[in-house]
Amino acid sequence: MNKQELFDYYQIKPKSIHKKGSVSIISTKSKKYVMKKNKRKADSFAYLETRNFHNFPKVYSCCNDEIELTDYIEEKETPKEQRLEDLVYLTSILHNKTTFYKTVDIDYIKHLYEDLLERQSQLYQYYQEDQNMIDLEIYMSPANYLLVRNISMVYDALKQSRDYLEKWYELVKENHQFRFCFIHGNLEASHFIESDDLYFISWDQARVDLPIYDLEKFYRKSFLDISLKDMLEIYEAKYPLKKEELYLLLALLLLPDKIDITASEYLKTKQVTSIVFYLQRILSFLENDSKKTNYYTNHQ
Repeated sequence: MNKQELFDYYQIKPKSIHKKGSVSIISTKSKKYVMKKNKRKADSFAYLETRNFHNFPKVYSCCNDEIELTDYIEEKETPKEQRLEDLVYLTSILHNKTTFYKTVDIDYIKHLYEDLLERQSQLYQYYQEDQNMIDLEIYMSPANYLLVRNISMVYDALKQSRDYLEKWYELVKENHQFRFCFIHGNLEASHFIESDDLYFISWDQARVDLPIYDLEKFYRKSFLDISLKDMLEIYEAKYPLKKEELYLLLALLLLPDKIDITASEYLKTKQVTSIVFYLQRILSFLENDSKKTNYYTNHQ
């Protein structure tokens, strides 16, 4: 159905429509709705309801409709740190309620291994070439100086990423039972609403996959506001990770982002600063927090 057909079918009579980012807010006499272009490839919400997961706004459109129409939910004021903790908690509930085990073939395992191995190699080569170019400069730019000062940390992160990948591969190459679940695919604070209950929105990238992909994407976007230790403790209270899942998650998290060399010097300096802070937090967890809490001994 198109927009008008949906309005007619559900007897929605708009009084006003205003844009808010990429969505439109539809106001009627009694309530509000959210309307946006439908990008869902499957009826995710019907599946989630069969798994007793209802933490999303009521949906009035199907996956093959031109638009997605849902209830509008008023948010309540919540401190940022609490919002992120609640988001992690709801993620653990989503994964817990939709988990199933599947036997995968060796080709699937090799694909994951070789893909991540290639990403590690490309990043190492990228930073090595960048360093070689910077070493030729007589006067370094602020971004380049900051990068060279911290380049050993970048290489250390890539080395540890490779180590965790090898540990993961050793555990899974003979055991082909993998744990899958329904993941949101794009977890961040702007896709989470806290009201009378907790809700996820923006399910466009939702799919069945490994649970760690939600954690990796979320932490990369939120590392300044929540520690890796806190994220894992909250998540694992409801959904403990297996050792092989933890290893693969760490192998992914330890990959540094690339720098946009076309950006202005100001933006490049911000990017390098963000990469440095991000890696510092990951490496600090691995060197200090995990040892203090015997983190690895709990993942046998």
